[in-house]
Amino acid sequence: MTSPLAAIPWARRLKLRHLEVLLVLHESGSLTAAAAQLHMTQPALSHWLADVEEVIGQPLFVRGRRFVLTEAGEVLRSHAARMLGDAARTHADLQAVLSGASGRLQVGTGLPRVLLPMAIARLQQERPGVFVSVVEAPLPELLERLGRREVDVIIGSLSAQVLAAGFSTEVLFADEIQVVAGSGHPLLSKPGFEWPEALQYPWILPPVGSAMRDGADKALAARGLTPPTACIEANSSVRVLLMTGKSNYLSILSASEVPLYRSLGVVDCLPLTPPISAPDVAAIWEAERCSALIHHFLDVLRAGANEMSASAYY
Repeated sequence: MTSPLAAIPWARRLKLRHLEVLLVLHESGSLTAAAAQLHMTQPALSHWLADVEEVIGQPLFVRGRRFVLTEAGEVLRSHAARMLGDAARTHADLQAVLSGASGRLQVGTGLPRVLLPMAIARLQQERPGVFVSVVEAPLPELLERLGRREVDVIIGSLSAQVLAAGFSTEVLFADEIQVVAGSGHPLLSKPGFEWPEALQYPWILPPVGSAMRDGADKALAARGLTPPTACIEANSSVRVLLMTGKSNYLSILSASEVPLYRSLGVVDCLPLTPPISAPDVAAIWEAERCSALIHHFLDVLRAGANEMSASAYY
């Protein structure tokens, strides 16, 4: 059988080190900065670049005050990120096997949801020995990591950016944004309060630019309501902890989180109707490298989402 690499002249000569140099040089934009980052001399780095361009047979950078990728360089950069990501994942998988794990799953999320911990617990019950690592980051960063194969599945909002990225997606459930208060907040016992009254209280909100913050601001503005101004910006767990005090903070949470905190007697919803819609929550993955473990995890996510819907959990 003829090797598929036989017809690719550079395939057997290109090394991971070549790809690493390419990415660092692209990110830094200069031989001097890249050489310092790679702990190389500038002449040595220049030799490396000449070597990889000889292997490929085309120039990869336009030389100038800043090194800019050529069209061929951009093609190689895209593949280099994935190949180095695969190398890092292969090493992590081998280390997991050596430590006794029966598999390794990297899950990315920027959404502190109830579904994800439920799904991880069920997966480990059904497949004991699986190692799961959760990467928490903004969705754009997670999409880049998925493209570099540093994560296997993302649980995130089904935004236009996700749809444009070309990955496989599946909606898990529709969500809403709810205005919440600590259990002893005065507005909870005041029926028919007006929105300007709510704005007089201090607000703890997600960071500017987050999907939840942007969605809430736009929805309120569309109803002719003034979006609140934050006195504190924090993630949902910190917002909830702050609302347990005596400062009468108000905040927003996803509808899928509220039942958990309500059951603990921590927060309750203010009657703002109709609810503020939010993007669907979806699983996002790369179809071409969907392993049996990833398939199993997707099944677990689907089952958990169905149970949440059936029990009106959120």
